[in-house]
Amino acid sequence: MKKLKIYSIITTVIVLIVLLQGSIVTKTGSGQGCGTTWPLCFGDVIPYNPTLETIIEYTHRLISSTAGLLVLILSFWSWRKLQHMKEIKFFAILASAAIIVQGLMGAGQVVFGQPPLIMALHFGFSAISLAAVFSITLFTFETPATKVAVQVGRELRRYIVFITVYAYAVIYTGAFVKHMEASAVCKGFPLCNGEAVLFSQGTVVFAQMFHRIAGMLLTVLIAVFVVWVLKQYRHQRLLVTLSLISMLLIVVQLISGIGMVFTSNQNLTFGLMHALVISIFFALFVYMIVITRRGK
Repeated sequence: MKKLKIYSIITTVIVLIVLLQGSIVTKTGSGQGCGTTWPLCFGDVIPYNPTLETIIEYTHRLISSTAGLLVLILSFWSWRKLQHMKEIKFFAILASAAIIVQGLMGAGQVVFGQPPLIMALHFGFSAISLAAVFSITLFTFETPATKVAVQVGRELRRYIVFITVYAYAVIYTGAFVKHMEASAVCKGFPLCNGEAVLFSQGTVVFAQMFHRIAGMLLTVLIAVFVVWVLKQYRHQRLLVTLSLISMLLIVVQLISGIGMVFTSNQNLTFGLMHALVISIFFALFVYMIVITRRGK
């Protein structure tokens, strides 16, 4: 079991790197760094005299392929070793399916091109893959005697599920903004170029402002969640800790998003932080769904 624990941690880190690499590819416009050929790069196994964009895209392909293989092995291995956990089958299948779809969508974008509405799903599947692998990793540290379960009321369980689904929708709108190249269309925050616009300035501005509103609403939902937990479930130390971590993450997420606006999306650190934090946040809530359902 120790080997599985170490392997699952390594796989989680690699999947996280792939997610960040994908953000770098989008941010630097390196998606066509290997032309329109896949899995080869300009028809070669190893690109000759590559540009920076080619290096970024080629490296992303190599690590993504490695991550895909690691996830498939982890899914099979954990399914075999953790059969006593009823959740493992679902998460093993989810992790494998998400990483495969993610890879196929990336290849499809290179070869055929995809509209922003479709390409936004690519990052969404990356987040799902990370959440599934992250959950499997946590499962490897459990035993039948130390199974983590948190007892909460049905209303809070449903609220956690709602936040998770809503967070995924926010992830999608953010990815859509990136692929629409709308990240820097509005100067200033919370207004757009000094105006409270939403529908009057075209699709690009609408996408940016809609994502902002969705993100701020998510912050409010998390504040409600934290207050709810602290008032009614203070005795559940794990839930209190996770709720406070989620609040911290969403604040960092908001700050990084505002930072992207005020730097006109030219600061790579803000962009990577924005992608990283929301993905960890989503994975955290997926795990909270599991442990609160166990407590029923």
